[in-house]
Amino acid sequence: MLQGENSIDAAVRETEEEIGVRFSADDGKLLFTKVRGTVGGKRYNDIVDVWLFHYDGAVNVAENATTDEVAQVRWMRRDEIAKLREEGKLVYSIKDLDYFFEEMK
Repeated sequence: MLQGENSIDAAVRETEEEIGVRFSADDGKLLFTKVRGTVGGKRYNDIVDVWLFHYDGAVNVAENATTDEVAQVRWMRRDEIAKLREEGKLVYSIKDLDYFFEEMK
């Protein structure tokens, strides 16, 4: 987040910068806010806001990605994410996806 920027505006800006998709702040839904201290032995001391935006458009992540890490991102259906979760293939920071599955019923 940039100095003076609120959470929703940061989410909109970062999404556009990272993958080239522009959301409207008015369409965002705050799912939850979490204050992180030390998680899995790693010290964060930050606040995490998780926003939900509905999007049904084309995305060319490989073309718009600003880092190699982002270039590996792909859009997935709910069932594909559930399978990865069940197989234990998600990184620690996103293993707790209860909020996602509750919202995406």
